[in-house]
Amino acid sequence: MKFFIFLLISIIGVIGCSSTKEIKDGDNKNSNYSKEPVMEPLVYQQKFIKGTDFFARGNEPFWTLEIDFEKAMTFNTLYDINMNTPAVEGTKLEGVDVTRYNARTEQGELIVTTIKEDCQDNMSGEEFDYKVVVEAKNLSDKDYKLFNGCGKYLYDFRLNGIWIMEEMTGVELKKEELLKGFPTFGFDLNKMRFSGHAGCNNLTGKIELKSNKITFGNIAATMLACPDMMVERAVVDAINKNTFDYKIDNQKLTLENESTKIVFKKEK
Repeated sequence: MKFFIFLLISIIGVIGCSSTKEIKDGDNKNSNYSKEPVMEPLVYQQKFIKGTDFFARGNEPFWTLEIDFEKAMTFNTLYDINMNTPAVEGTKLEGVDVTRYNARTEQGELIVTTIKEDCQDNMSGEEFDYKVVVEAKNLSDKDYKLFNGCGKYLYDFRLNGIWIMEEMTGVELKKEELLKGFPTFGFDLNKMRFSGHAGCNNLTGKIELKSNKITFGNIAATMLACPDMMVERAVVDAINKNTFDYKIDNQKLTLENESTKIVFKKEK
């Protein structure tokens, strides 16, 4: 089974039939243009605010891909392939973290495959979380062109920092009854971790961000005997290995899923 999965991922690297044409270094007359620097967080933040959920790019030739999962996929190259397609639902391959998106328009066809695997941009050295393979062709083309690169989910960088809980579904928060005051979460987006406390015991764990969704990993907590454990249990039970939609507006952070809504304010 492991061999089969390895073989599958290897095949994805050269997706397509024999008619697929891979773009090579010599095909790009403007290869100097592809020397793209590492993007600053502000650039990604601007793309996120405009609606981009997933961003990818590659070199030789330089290309970019932006996906808004609710609206569109936009693919641009230095060649004659530049497409804007409607959003399509991805198809996940069983047993591996691989998703394939296939969109057809009157202009042509775009097939995007994302593979959850560390990837480094070969020009800038920037680190990404996904390998990305794009197959594209205009309606008039006989063959697909194959583009390889790296990609990442974008997210709201304003989440970084310390947030103080103001309200939570089913929980009455009274500062004077909590040993350390209102529960407080600190998010470190460089390490993709959070830490803080739930009114008494300290909490820590991994987080994963995909566009406007945050997933908490397994929560680790200290073991102090607290006067009132009701709030702490509720907080841990609500976030442990659970996913929320998140939204930041006017220095307020809202986490919400089908069962729970939590509101924080940014620490001054």
